[in-house]
Amino acid sequence: MAKVPLAAALGIAALLALASAPAAAEYYQYTYTGNLFTRTYEDPWAPVGDPTGGRSFSLVSINAVVTTNAPLGSRIGLGDVLSFSISMTSPDPFGPTATLSYPFPPPFDCGGCPQPGFSGSLSMSDFNFLNQPSNWDLSISTQTFYPTGRMGWLTLSTSRGRDLLDGGYETAYAETGGLMNSPGIWAMSVVVPEPATYASMLAGVALLAGVSRWRRTRRDRAPG
Repeated sequence: MAKVPLAAALGIAALLALASAPAAAEYYQYTYTGNLFTRTYEDPWAPVGDPTGGRSFSLVSINAVVTTNAPLGSRIGLGDVLSFSISMTSPDPFGPTATLSYPFPPPFDCGGCPQPGFSGSLSMSDFNFLNQPSNWDLSISTQTFYPTGRMGWLTLSTSRGRDLLDGGYETAYAETGGLMNSPGIWAMSVVVPEPATYASMLAGVALLAGVSRWRRTRRDRAPG
């Protein structure tokens, strides 16, 4: 009697195991897309007589992503979400970008290395029938202390009343910008299928590949 290949056997075993496995929770992603505004970059060390005065301008927007393990329907805070991030993005592929994320990275022990610190806050409430918040206030800030004694900082935030960025590095440069009373839009989607779905797909592929190989082997060995 011909033997079923190992890949097919593993595929069958995986499917049988998944048939009785409980479904894992889905994840929900709330995405905020802000409107464009002008970011101002200031260089106080620009040469005297520089026609720009050491200033340059670019279009950016504030965007955010909040991940939860269930749809939201009441007021929530930082402890009610799995993660969130705020980004400054630009329509120019070579424009300025930055992203700050929570949970914050753990501190690290590195003598002589820059030491970043983080803080953040999150509040979302008044969800409509599309599960979009009507009120929100998200903010993440970082301060990096350098061995030279200098400090760099960046704050990105969004709320119903204002999108904001504020950053710089001591007296080397500063970047600022914001948009008042022109909130962007929120969207909610399920972005991560149940883990069992991926496992079922992989098991199915393994099963089909194993059976196909088994049939080819039997056909090649059959007398002509």
